[in-house]
Amino acid sequence: MNVNLKEKKSFQKDNKSKKYAQSTTEKNSCQELFQSEQNQPEALNKLADTCYHHGKFTEAIALCHRALKIQPNFAPIYKTLGNVLQAQNKVNAAIRAYSLAIKNNPNFIEAIVNQGSMYYKKGEIEAAMITYRKAIKLQPDLAVAYWNLGKVLEQEGRFYEAFFWQEKALELQPNLVYNTQKAPQDSPFQKWKK
Repeated sequence: MNVNLKEKKSFQKDNKSKKYAQSTTEKNSCQELFQSEQNQPEALNKLADTCYHHGKFTEAIALCHRALKIQPNFAPIYKTLGNVLQAQNKVNAAIRAYSLAIKNNPNFIEAIVNQGSMYYKKGEIEAAMITYRKAIKLQPDLAVAYWNLGKVLEQEGRFYEAFFWQEKALELQPNLVYNTQKAPQDSPFQKWKK
C-alpha cells in the first residue's frame, strides 16, 4: 500500500473521529442546558435560536413548541419559529409565526421586518410595503427597513421612489451598499447608481 494513501486514510479516520467527538460534545452540552433550564421560555428560545443557526431545524421547532406550552404569549419564540420556518422556505407558516410575535408585542421590530420580507417573497408587494413602512414608523433609524422598502419599489419599476428610500438607508448606514453588493446578483438600482 502506498505510504501517502495510508496516511490519507489515517487522516480521514482521525478527522471523522474528531468531528464525531465534537458533535457529541455539542449535543451533550445542549442536552445539559436543556435539562437544567427546561421550564424557562427565555432559555428555550436561546437554545432554539442556537439550533436554528446550526441548521438543526427539527430540534429548533420542538424547542419553540415546548416554550410555547409554558408561555403561549412569548413573542421572541414566535420570531425564532418564524426564522426557522423561513429557512425551510415555509413562507405562509413563517408569516403566521411573525404575526403572532407582533400580536404579542406590537413593537417587535425584528419580527415586523422579517414579516415584510416574507410578504415580499410571497409576492404580496402591497403588504410588504405596508409592513416596512410600519417598521420605519416604529424605528425611524432602521436602515434595513428603508433599504428593503426601496428594493420592493425597485422591483415594481418605481425607481425614483426606490432611490429615495435607499438613499435614506445609506444615510443611516453607509456600509449597507457594500454588504448588499456582496450578494450574488446585482440589482438594476445598483447598476443605475454606479
